[in-house]
Amino acid sequence: MALPDLTGQNIQDTYQRLLQLSSSGQIVDGTGSLIVSASFQHISASTVEVDASTIRIGGTPFSKSDLDDLKEGKTINTTSKNLKGGDTNKTNIIRPDALMHPDDDSTYSKFTTTGRIGTFVSGTLFHDLNLNGSNNNITMGNGTTNLILSGSINEATLDGGTF
Repeated sequence: MALPDLTGQNIQDTYQRLLQLSSSGQIVDGTGSLIVSASFQHISASTVEVDASTIRIGGTPFSKSDLDDLKEGKTINTTSKNLKGGDTNKTNIIRPDALMHPDDDSTYSKFTTTGRIGTFVSGTLFHDLNLNGSNNNITMGNGTTNLILSGSINEATLDGGTF
């Protein structure tokens, strides 16, 4: 089948079913009627679905309420955990390697070893909660003036120094 000769003919006058880009950047049919009003730099996707409140990428949804939760500092976990002390069915749980000071990369709390939480202040381990293996202690200090708590402490008196 031969293609029609379009010489001297305007597409918008003769082919209503064709889509074209207007001079103002809008998508119009062959008569110039607006089909879609949009502006794009680049769109590329294998599977993306979008509706008024959810984006699905590869079948996984990300909703407006997920975005609102993230903006409020909440997690968007859907798997719940039961915590000790009667806290059950909790989903707002984070699992960071560290919580870092916003302006100082050497001040942070670190959670990378099971049974141990370390707080570093200006790069120095200053607060160490250690229940790892045979360890069972709390150490506070800069390495030269430490307060170490271990064993069974029923009553304690701190003597010496100035408070």
